[in-house]
Amino acid sequence: MALQKANRDLMRDLNTSLVVNLVKGGGPISRAELARQSKLSPATITGIVARLVRLGVLSELAIGPSKLGRPPVLLRLNERAGYVIGIKLKEHGLTTVVTNLAAEVVHSAESDTHLIGDPQAALVAIEDAVRHSLTESGVKRKMVLGIGIGLAGVIDAGQGVCRYSHILHWQDVALSEPLRRKLQIPVWVDNDVNTLAVAEKWFGAGIGLKHFLTVTVGRGIGLGIVLNGEIYRGAIGGAGEFGHIVVAPDGPSCQCGRSGCLEALVSEPVLVNRISAALGRQVSADEMLELAGSGHAVVTAVLAEAGQQLGLALANLVTLLNPERLIVSGEGTRLGPAMFDTMQERIRSMTFDGLAAQMDIVIQPWGDRAWAIGAATLVLRELFSLPVAGEPHGLALIAEA
Repeated sequence: MALQKANRDLMRDLNTSLVVNLVKGGGPISRAELARQSKLSPATITGIVARLVRLGVLSELAIGPSKLGRPPVLLRLNERAGYVIGIKLKEHGLTTVVTNLAAEVVHSAESDTHLIGDPQAALVAIEDAVRHSLTESGVKRKMVLGIGIGLAGVIDAGQGVCRYSHILHWQDVALSEPLRRKLQIPVWVDNDVNTLAVAEKWFGAGIGLKHFLTVTVGRGIGLGIVLNGEIYRGAIGGAGEFGHIVVAPDGPSCQCGRSGCLEALVSEPVLVNRISAALGRQVSADEMLELAGSGHAVVTAVLAEAGQQLGLALANLVTLLNPERLIVSGEGTRLGPAMFDTMQERIRSMTFDGLAAQMDIVIQPWGDRAWAIGAATLVLRELFSLPVAGEPHGLALIAEA
């Protein structure tokens, strides 16, 4: 009997998740259309919708058009049924956002804290940021469905542990469990570029795609891999360390301790140093952007070379994984055509036998809050993903709120 009940509960959650996703993707929508698209019976749809309206997940809108009979009442996702908090950890601080269920930011904040080599400082800073954001946003704690945290490194997402971060100088740092105990809110942790890939899958350029890559260019070079609609993390959470593939064994030293990594050739700090050396004086990242925008010959030459190096590495990646779309984001995208036009040309010319011809390349505009919004979608993914037998589903978070 217990197994029968568990199976019934799982089927109910599967059907509920299906309905929520149909409304999320196609709303406003009628009950009849939900039944048609889901292939569930009208009675099942009526029961599921009644529960979701009672929980506040769905709301009823004005009556829709009808040619025959009673006009239908349309349903939409209630973005204010709950809120999530997203946090991006950096070397010297964190970015925090509070979003609704549509990943729309209702509050954002920056805080400065030295986190390198000091995970305890990070735990304290996260607690403070959460409490401050709730106060400033006016969102009640009981409405918060969860906290998502993104940071660079090899992350065991299942355990919520940072196994290794060469940027933060952390090793085997538990984040989810101590924060959950302190804040009494569920916490999810993942590699920061994976969080961006999750955000693209649910709310951005990856909607509807089964196979795509998200590459970030900036302080480092990162990669989020989506295969068959799921984030691919590898055996221990290290998949996607694209910046540390060795492309020039006799090349410059990398911060990771090896030589010739892609990141040691095309990351933004490296480009600033190369341009400074070429000009015979120190330039800042902002000045590099200005010189690139004005078409300065020396600067554009350095950026074009970097674009070719990055493009070749990406061409090999596309040949290996054959994605539908390649999404390039990160603060480095501000460097513009000087770097990324040559990158795209290199990808198209060096990818095997036309694989790139069937692939879109999207260069995303960048904002600093994008990292934290990506982290917030870790929680939203739990809400909108299909449930697994024996595991609590994200919709239960709303029921408990």
